[in-house]
Amino acid sequence: MAKSIRTAAIDIGTTKVACVLAETDPSRKTSILGYGTAPPDGFRQGAVISLDKATESLAVAVAAAEEEAGVKVKTLPTFVGITGAHLKHLEGIGAVSVRRPDRGISARDVKDVVAQAQAIRLPSDEQILHVVPTQYIVDEQKGVRDPLGMFGVKLEVEVLMIIGALSAFENIDRALERLDIRSRLMVLSGLATSYAVSDENDRSMGYILVDLGGVTTVTVYREGEIRFHRMVEIGATNITRDVAIGLRTTFGEAERVKREAGVAMAAMLEKDEALTVEDASGRGTKQVSRRLLASVIEPRVEEILTLANSAVREARMGENLSGGIILTGGGAQLRGVDILAEQLFGMPVRLARPDRVTGPKAVTSDPSFATAVGLILSGLESKVAPPGRLTRLVDQVRGWF
Repeated sequence: MAKSIRTAAIDIGTTKVACVLAETDPSRKTSILGYGTAPPDGFRQGAVISLDKATESLAVAVAAAEEEAGVKVKTLPTFVGITGAHLKHLEGIGAVSVRRPDRGISARDVKDVVAQAQAIRLPSDEQILHVVPTQYIVDEQKGVRDPLGMFGVKLEVEVLMIIGALSAFENIDRALERLDIRSRLMVLSGLATSYAVSDENDRSMGYILVDLGGVTTVTVYREGEIRFHRMVEIGATNITRDVAIGLRTTFGEAERVKREAGVAMAAMLEKDEALTVEDASGRGTKQVSRRLLASVIEPRVEEILTLANSAVREARMGENLSGGIILTGGGAQLRGVDILAEQLFGMPVRLARPDRVTGPKAVTSDPSFATAVGLILSGLESKVAPPGRLTRLVDQVRGWF
């Protein structure tokens, strides 16, 4: 008889490390049992720069989640989000003759053709993270999503391979091993996030996922599958720095005033207001104009969204996406960012929160937790499985259902 299972997720972001523990029942309803966060000390843009500090950051986030949930992460299947400028994608094509055409295409045929598609020569310092079939072709019939059982003599596949730096994967692995977290699987953050903010219908319609975190990631989905992923190396952290410089205040105070009074478009302000902020010296407070704050924020937000739009257009990935734009990440909480994005992209925009699960509102209503929640949900799907040794973890989780 099917029973509920518990899983964990660790999101190594650019502004925080987050750990989420969840329980999924036989009907696939997922509830958050506990969560914890920590500053990303020891990491820079998702990559380890100090193993000791990175391990400490992970330990703090994990311990907070464990205390709330009453469960140890090391006892659970754990899905780890990975991002970074080192990640890239390549397309591959494979073709095989069907072993027993009279019996239809078998699971072994599918496995063989995908293996052939990913048989490429990589530099010794790179590794494939994911291999995602984007379409199968059976005897010249294109657009096949699941060829299993179909009759044909020739099976082809087109795949998208997510590739990254081997050292980046190994350093994160080493930090997790120090915490005795051994049952783990790395997942592309942009792939995981989609499961928290969209469903199969959205992915079939096609959309652009813009995750406005400390840096910005852009992911395109079309016909149900990921087709494009790129990092834009500026994001919400840059907005906060601009505010700190423009208002001559501390970074922490700039983050607070940005969240409480910031808007993405100065034209949204019907009247000006005086805001009280700490002076950069820390010896007192001062009054600044809210319109000044908006005038500092707007150019940077426009730059970020313009770069994201350019990345998609240059790759010729922006056409025929009926789902428009989905905005998420901590920066998506900035008031008016959806309106500005709609103007720049020329497409409908939806703000998304990770509310496809139940649990604390601090998680389900906060877009910055979209990746962590998405890691839990994507971990229950087969498409996150990478090639090689870690596929058994996903197979084990699916088997529990």
